Amino acid sequence: MKTVLVFDTADPKGMQNTIKIVEHLAQEYAKRAPRMHSLSFGKIEFIKTLRAFMTEATALEDSEEPTSLRFAKRFSDKVWNEKEKVGRFTP
Repeated sequence: MKTVLVFDTADPKGMQNTIKIVEHLAQEYAKRAPRMHSLSFGKIEFIKTLRAFMTEATALEDSEEPTSLRFAKRFSDKVWNEKEKVGRFTP
């Protein structure tokens, strides 16, 4: 079976419907879920997460480079994992 879908960027509702169709086809025919993530932050939650990042960065100034990629990755992994488990990040 071949299916052709049009992703019209001028039609927001149509784009959402196309995404739903692709997710359904991926689950039905490819036997896997698509690689789309649906984690989102509200504005206040995002601000609190940034504050938590700044707090941890200033606490680690002496032992580790707070601007390093490794530090940012560890913090983002912690936030990501908690968002997946609980649905929100609580610093």
